[in-house]
Amino acid sequence: MKKMVGVNTPVSTPMLEDQQIDYESLKSLCEYLIEKGMDGLYPNGSTGEMAYLTTEERKKVLECCVEVSNGRVSVFSMVGAPTTRETIELIRHAHACGADGVGVVTPYYFKLDADELVGHFTAVARSVPEDFPIYLYGIPQLAVNDITPALAQRIAKKAPNVIGIKYSYPDMPRLMKFLNVNDGAFSVLAGPDDLFFVHMCAGGDGVISGNSNVIPEHYAAIYRAFKAGDYELGRKLQKKVNLLIDHISGPNNMARYKACLKHRGVIRSAAMRSPLRMLTEQEEKELLRAIEALHYTDTSVLL
Repeated sequence: MKKMVGVNTPVSTPMLEDQQIDYESLKSLCEYLIEKGMDGLYPNGSTGEMAYLTTEERKKVLECCVEVSNGRVSVFSMVGAPTTRETIELIRHAHACGADGVGVVTPYYFKLDADELVGHFTAVARSVPEDFPIYLYGIPQLAVNDITPALAQRIAKKAPNVIGIKYSYPDMPRLMKFLNVNDGAFSVLAGPDDLFFVHMCAGGDGVISGNSNVIPEHYAAIYRAFKAGDYELGRKLQKKVNLLIDHISGPNNMARYKACLKHRGVIRSAAMRSPLRMLTEQEEKELLRAIEALHYTDTSVLL
């Protein structure tokens, strides 16, 4: 089954001023990410404001990404939802429309026990062909429910098409424990962007990086350095990336991504879906001033 490797971007969802999805800007964003060397697109994730999109919007966003990619890079859609029924509807759509696979976040809001989570993920996995790859998605700081390595092992044993996990809590020891699931055959992707390089060195498959919407060339450069065995270069590139994401991933990080993408000429508007808000004019000026001082489009400047 196909895995996610390298740098995968949880694609931002561009909005028009009336908060409707700007599909022309979404196409532009996908082309930009592919041209900048991203290995995969990951629409409908947290960065894509998925919790505030309708089911039909999530389907259309995925269809747009699959169409633009046209097989050039992998497209895995995040299909997790609060209910098992809605998640199954979204995963079946992802399979039917040509996605390479999916991610499934834990159901959010209500606290679920381990048996409930195993039942949910197993039902979702069994609703599609057994060769359709699924990644668990753990982000307990937003979704309430967590995924432990023991829980991942239980799910993978019941559902062989659950081949890996994206884990977004900044816990390097937990990421390393996931590498032992399925006797070391589990695919593990870092959610914390600042752990990308060290996670790869520890045996991980890659990253799903919200910040790669803004600075994709830096993440592509880190991955190239890793594959070439130039670990000193990779370390220096990651150091600069971490300085950049101190600003890009501040409060209102999704609004920061859109402000930067508009500044780069990739999307037309930095609008957000309410209740999320755009940056103020002053916040945007301070953000752009900070990242321009770090030469944010230049991967040759190593600090």
